[in-house]
Amino acid sequence: MVIGILIALQVNNWNEQRKDRVTEQKVLHDLHEDLEVNINRLNQEILLEQRTIRQANRIIAHLDERKPYDPSLDVIFAEALYSPDIILSTTGFESFKLKGIDIVQNEMLQRKILNLFDVIYANLIAETVRLENQFWPSSVLPMIHKHFRETDFRKFKPTNYEALLEDTTYKNMVMHRVHFRKLALDLKTTALRETEELIKRIEMELD
Repeated sequence: MVIGILIALQVNNWNEQRKDRVTEQKVLHDLHEDLEVNINRLNQEILLEQRTIRQANRIIAHLDERKPYDPSLDVIFAEALYSPDIILSTTGFESFKLKGIDIVQNEMLQRKILNLFDVIYANLIAETVRLENQFWPSSVLPMIHKHFRETDFRKFKPTNYEALLEDTTYKNMVMHRVHFRKLALDLKTTALRETEELIKRIEMELD
């Protein structure tokens, strides 16, 4: 009878462990989906940041060299002031926390998942919000209202190009935008690298 009870307990434990492993696989698959989405979004954001930096530098050079106005600049004026709003997928991560982080047996993998979502992603989003909240309403919007009218989607046409040429505050603002966009580019590049590394580790675990 005792042997029968022990066998029943072992079978029950085996069933529970099997269920946990099935749950772990599902959690890892969900996290994998998050990471695939985030890789695509980060790649897109990095391209946007790089383009914004290029366009801002073009505007600065154009004004410094006092070149004449050209309507093709309207798009560049707008793109130079790109304002990011990064959104990352966290559905799988929320499931991971809900199930309990110990559902993933590999402790190093646990730490890397938590570090990516709770530290690297969180810092990226917080810094993006901080930089934009501080700079956009106080410095960017006043310059837009002062010098431009929006003629079409993502086109800024100068209301007085000669006045814009003489406004060093505007040029300084654009140069600050370049600095902030480079900071954001570094954060997004780091997030992308860490995301790619984690997805490889999850794939190894799933294999």
